[in-house]
Amino acid sequence: MAAELLLGIDGGGSTTRAALADAQGRILGVGTTGSSNLQIVGLEGVVAAVEVAIQAARRAAGVASDAPVKVACLGLAGTDRPGDRERVSTALRVRSLAERLLLVSDSELVLAAGCPEGWGLALVSGTGSICFGRAPDGRTARAGGWGYLLGDEGSGFAIAQQALRLAARTADGRAEAHELLEAALAFWGLTAPEELVPLVYQRMPGAPAALAWFAPRVLELASAGDPHATAIVEEAATELARSVEVVRARLELNASPLALGGGILLHSSLLRERLLGQLPSAVGPVTLVEEATRGAVHLALQELHARA
Repeated sequence: MAAELLLGIDGGGSTTRAALADAQGRILGVGTTGSSNLQIVGLEGVVAAVEVAIQAARRAAGVASDAPVKVACLGLAGTDRPGDRERVSTALRVRSLAERLLLVSDSELVLAAGCPEGWGLALVSGTGSICFGRAPDGRTARAGGWGYLLGDEGSGFAIAQQALRLAARTADGRAEAHELLEAALAFWGLTAPEELVPLVYQRMPGAPAALAWFAPRVLELASAGDPHATAIVEEAATELARSVEVVRARLELNASPLALGGGILLHSSLLRERLLGQLPSAVGPVTLVEEATRGAVHLALQELHARA
């Protein structure tokens, strides 16, 4: 009899990561590809990214491409609203990815991986940003996750966008953020500020992940003491802290564990330091979630046992 397999998938604005695991939750292989955020790549893009990541995970695990999967848990950015989640769920079910399919938001994976008792707060800042919370009694709440046009404050996109706007004002003589302007030109290999216009509006239209790639450079400048970059990071930390406090208060949580995920939060100690400095004492302890796919596998394992 073939061993039962599980799939855990973490799909974000920049990267989609799939982990193939056995029935004990041990990860056998991992595969990655680009964005699977519904609001960025559309429904066909989500399906394509998920299938590519799964096949890469199968190859890494040495598992046949048609080996059946018992439960697949997918945490996909941009699917927080019921209508969007239903569209994605319907499109994926016809692909027969697994016998049972569980679709949640990517922030729920971070909570599952970083809050072992199943309740607490999960804050994600990657290409986009969102805070998700679950109370011990099962109630949930969220703040953020509105996408790069309506929100995503404190995200990689928001940080990069603020920096580039300040760089543009500097090129005009309306601001003095010369280090940010020079960093932006160097980052994309440009020779003049005017070249930012075709870069952003022609080469990267509707591509927040591509713009968000500049955020780590802004964070580096802030860590080095640049006052303009530091101000951007301070604002990002304030917005993220506000999201956490709104969700915590709505769920009336005290001594709530907080799980942090997403590339921006994970790779910037300065942003984390400024964020944590603004959180109330009612939040903590804090866990960094390096691999949200482990949360997806954990939820798939729970689903497997619940239906056994």
